[in-house]
Amino acid sequence: MEMRYRQTKIIFTIGPATSSDAVLKEMINERVDICRINMAHASHAWTRSIIQQIKRVCGEVDRHIAIMMDIKGPEIRTGDIGEPIYLEQGQLFDFLMAVPIGDASQEGIRCVNVNYPNLINDVSVGDIVLVDSGLIRMQVMATMGDRIRCKVIIPGQFGNRRHINLPGVRVGLPSLTEKDQGDVSIGLEEGIDFYALSF
Repeated sequence: MEMRYRQTKIIFTIGPATSSDAVLKEMINERVDICRINMAHASHAWTRSIIQQIKRVCGEVDRHIAIMMDIKGPEIRTGDIGEPIYLEQGQLFDFLMAVPIGDASQEGIRCVNVNYPNLINDVSVGDIVLVDSGLIRMQVMATMGDRIRCKVIIPGQFGNRRHINLPGVRVGLPSLTEKDQGDVSIGLEEGIDFYALSF
């Protein structure tokens, strides 16, 4: 008779709804395999205490689960645009490499700054720019001085401090930020099992 083993692993993210001892015990007993700690907003003090709590609860139920620290990594974000605007398909939109003083729109084209001034050197005409986890999709049409002009392909609501992703584009940002390096050190000290770098 052939033995079949479960190959799929179940990962859950620990947060306010899942961090009580009772919920952790229930999840561990229901056969979760890995506890993910999202380091995007986690403090070092909270991270240490939650790792110790997970290990303690695992000992109480006599079942080990792995602990994975998901490192935030560097990010490209837009600045403030004021009131959210709806970007229409085909509309032009500019990303500025510096915080504008006053109204920096050109030819009636709306714009917002980004927190990564070297972005203009990393993108090329034709590259895709995903805003807000891909809810808005744009294509680079031109780079001009301190601005990147894009055309909206997939429209959507554009708000303040949105994430920007550039699929297939090599950017000059470091793989790990100073915060990430501190997070990794905490993980090493606490003996976690995995690190993840999602973006």
